[in-house]
Amino acid sequence: MPLSPRRAQSNNFGGRKNATPYKGSSLGTSCPQLLKRTSISPAARLTAIPSSSPISLNHKFHGFQVTTPPAKVPKVEISKKDVLRGQIIGFLRGEGQPEDTNADFKIFSDVSIDDYEFIIEAIAEDDNNQFNRYKLSHSPSSNQLVATLPTPLHENLLKPLRDTIDAVLASMGIDEALGNFIIQMNTTLRGEGEGGSTEKALGTPDALVEFHDGDGGRLQLWGTEISFSQARDAAIAKLQRSVIFNKFMRAVTLFDVLEDQRYSSPSESSHAFQTLSETDRVVPYRKWLQKDDLPVFGPVTGFTHNWVSSLTVVVTTWVRPDDGPFDLYDQDPRYYATAQLCPDTDLVGLDNVQQLFHRTFASIRDTTISHLEDLMAEEEGSSAESDISDESGDEGTSHMAEASAISASPTPDPFQLVHWKKVMVQLRNAARQTGYTRYSTWHEKLIKRKAEEAEISSRSSKRTRRSR
Repeated sequence: MPLSPRRAQSNNFGGRKNATPYKGSSLGTSCPQLLKRTSISPAARLTAIPSSSPISLNHKFHGFQVTTPPAKVPKVEISKKDVLRGQIIGFLRGEGQPEDTNADFKIFSDVSIDDYEFIIEAIAEDDNNQFNRYKLSHSPSSNQLVATLPTPLHENLLKPLRDTIDAVLASMGIDEALGNFIIQMNTTLRGEGEGGSTEKALGTPDALVEFHDGDGGRLQLWGTEISFSQARDAAIAKLQRSVIFNKFMRAVTLFDVLEDQRYSSPSESSHAFQTLSETDRVVPYRKWLQKDDLPVFGPVTGFTHNWVSSLTVVVTTWVRPDDGPFDLYDQDPRYYATAQLCPDTDLVGLDNVQQLFHRTFASIRDTTISHLEDLMAEEEGSSAESDISDESGDEGTSHMAEASAISASPTPDPFQLVHWKKVMVQLRNAARQTGYTRYSTWHEKLIKRKAEEAEISSRSSKRTRRSR
């Protein structure tokens, strides 16, 4: 007797009993047995699975093939903090920046002090100098990080101050055998870290006065910062951090430079854009220069465009109090002075700044002498313990006398320290140089863009002719 379809099906699968219906099919068939899932350790999440041994299970049933997909490795969770830090570091390295970027600074929001310390530590440990293009300041009150692109204003404005500092420090008469003063540019300021370290990265001032003793030790004594394009709050916060973590810092000075109007490159509808679009070479400085303009007090112009607006410059300086905390937000006139340099010159305020500079040099001198005396006392103690001959002891005594004699060195007239007229000359030149840098950078990019557009148009035209 022929078997019924139902019985034939039952005989074909007589070895399977109590099969569980496969919910994914309308055939009411059995579900293939799946592989047992195993847990993955956190370390394995970062390890790629070899593609040579795929995990799969194939079953054929009534012409259908069921394949179990390879086990998926859970994605590694990346925190928003890590993403933000990566974006900032990438920007500082110049990665992913559009070619038409014309801003002299960029502000990052939601940046904590921990993020800032992580980033400046990365800069301090960088051996390839990939980060030297930008200067950083952080404002804890607003959690903003300001990355500033240095301009000629940073270099030129500091020259008269550097000349004065060099002359005064040289007049202190410290013998080179004991050490020497150095004005560092773009050097990492160090301070107290964890575990007794004194190498915690605190940032990079525009200028930093250091004393290097004969054994290679150093004191970082006076930092100067140039704040440009609305970054004053972040600059003060940066200086405050430096004097908290570095107890040898005797003073800090801030030059705050503010453009009356924020810089923007020429728009495509402007006369400057239309004129410069017709030229395929950057105009030399002498032909670009407008000698009848009035830099600093007025805009720096070229081809009817304002490349630098009129400037407001304020100089502020602080000296460490004899006792109590070094608080830059405490405007005690004994330790704080500020004055507007331009457009309206505050002569009385500038005299106060000069007097505080005078006190700064006296503080640097006293701190340096105290440091040298401590070193010599240590050497004398070591000599006594090691039973060194009397000749060495006499030499140490002579060095001590030499160091003590420094305290009698006269300090300069406080009103003759910085020649503000020379500062104004440097400001004028720096404004013009900054304007030309902005112009030439923008015009070069415009020429490059037009060449690329012409190349694309030429290729498109050739393809069109071949298609015909």
